[in-house]
Amino acid sequence: MEPDLRHMRALVGFEDARTADLSVRGVPLTSVHRPVAEQARLRSGGRALGSRLGVYQVLQALPLGSWVPVDSLSEREQVILPALPAWTRTRRNGRILRLADTPVRLDLLVTQGEKWLDALDRACALGAVAPRMAVCESLGEDRDRACWEADYYGVGLAVRHGSGLRVLVRPRQGVPESAAALHWRLAERVHRVAEEWGSQSSEPAQ
Repeated sequence: MEPDLRHMRALVGFEDARTADLSVRGVPLTSVHRPVAEQARLRSGGRALGSRLGVYQVLQALPLGSWVPVDSLSEREQVILPALPAWTRTRRNGRILRLADTPVRLDLLVTQGEKWLDALDRACALGAVAPRMAVCESLGEDRDRACWEADYYGVGLAVRHGSGLRVLVRPRQGVPESAAALHWRLAERVHRVAEEWGSQSSEPAQ
């Protein structure tokens, strides 16, 4: 049985959290996230950042809402600068101001498996792009090993318990700087999936 939205919200502690199902690197997962209204408005009309990682790296390097001299950027960043969509920044008098930020707050990526090792392997395959939680049916006699491995990799571990979930290991919070651009790119994808699903679900049944 799939954990419902109530259980997902309980995992992150936010009543306004939403979910979206998608596949990343061939791994099916459920994203538990919170939309950022002002960023959603900035992306109205189908605006998107695409998949080029360099764009995210340059945006990530710019402080949000603060003017920065263009000549203070690295040579690589200045080369990539023209690829930034106009709606993501304002440029004036040799300075640049970043307007765009992640469109959703990625609170948790949930992977599932009948066995704990399958769920954990899927979570680990995602990398540390966001907090991760592996959900399994049961642990059998491997409870100690399962908890130790989950904690070692910084992945949360939960087991189905009745109609809900029992959390045994809390996920490591935060995203390392090396994964910040990947985190943003994934947040953009989650936003698009959630928007597409929302538009489909709002259409009248035929």
